[in-house]
Amino acid sequence: MKKTLAMLLAIMMLCALMAGCGQSNQPAASSAASEAAAENNGASEEATSFKVGFIVSDASSGFWKEVLESFEKACDEAGVEMTYQIVADSAGMRSAYDSMVAQQCDIIVDGYASEEIALAYAEEAVESGMPFLAVSFNCPVEGVWSYGTSNDGLGEFFGNCAAEAVTKEWEGKIDLIVTANAYTAVPAMAPRTDKAVETLASLPGYEYVKDVEWVTIDTGLDTSTIGASTASMLTSHPDAKNILYIVCTDAFCPTIVNAIEDAGASDRVLMLSCDCTETYIAYAKEHAASGEYAPWYGSIDLNTANYGYKLLDKVFAIMNGENPEAYTEHSGVMVTSANINDFYG
Repeated sequence: MKKTLAMLLAIMMLCALMAGCGQSNQPAASSAASEAAAENNGASEEATSFKVGFIVSDASSGFWKEVLESFEKACDEAGVEMTYQIVADSAGMRSAYDSMVAQQCDIIVDGYASEEIALAYAEEAVESGMPFLAVSFNCPVEGVWSYGTSNDGLGEFFGNCAAEAVTKEWEGKIDLIVTANAYTAVPAMAPRTDKAVETLASLPGYEYVKDVEWVTIDTGLDTSTIGASTASMLTSHPDAKNILYIVCTDAFCPTIVNAIEDAGASDRVLMLSCDCTETYIAYAKEHAASGEYAPWYGSIDLNTANYGYKLLDKVFAIMNGENPEAYTEHSGVMVTSANINDFYG
């Protein structure tokens, strides 16, 4: 198991930390994408005489690669002109925004900027009359639209999934809660894990959670310390038999699993994460085949195959003057070893 995890381990960059990730070969998502494509073909008759400027983070792999691919496909099928620019840092964001304006784009879709950075560009767009659509978070600037899965939304989803899993595996009993997140490096992402605990404590039968010890681990932006932090947590809580461990992204989980196995604590931990990366898919399939309990219990898949189509739906609504809702939440599914073959069989 450790060799498999070590071979598959890939450290995600900051851009991956800012958004949940999903895989694009999911049958259910492909069906949804087809339906969205049909909807867009109809919508294209109303308005295709506009140009979309898409600013995107590193698209070499993972979430943004899949979003870019599905957005390109959706625009191509709908006959919409779309130009994109990949951005690596805040200076690149400035350059990309100015480039989209210079290219006379009719709407800017921002898939790069973190919430802190995006606010200034959103305000600038509103002042200039440029329609602006923020991706992966709920932008609070009035006159701006947003689409994606917010960290608050992920947190609520985590909390509900945690309740279902703990009820099934441990009859609703939790002795210790652990959350791992880039609290210092990416503070805006904190609700992804912390909102989960709040949501869990609000559910019937789980009100007691507010009195359960909660350990927070600051991961930073790489896996250099998470293994030792996990080992220390397990050593200092030898009597905790049912440990709910919620992790902001899959990238940290292989190292965490190694620490759990080294401590002989596999049967004490139920870990949930977000991304449904190839690493998790391989892990879940292995445990599904063996029938063994998997401490890395589940990972959120955001169905990126239809993400671009849904994004284009919102672009059409904006450009056609339909006054769509300011924020649209993109939903996902919790993939586990019990259902992995339903999605990736």
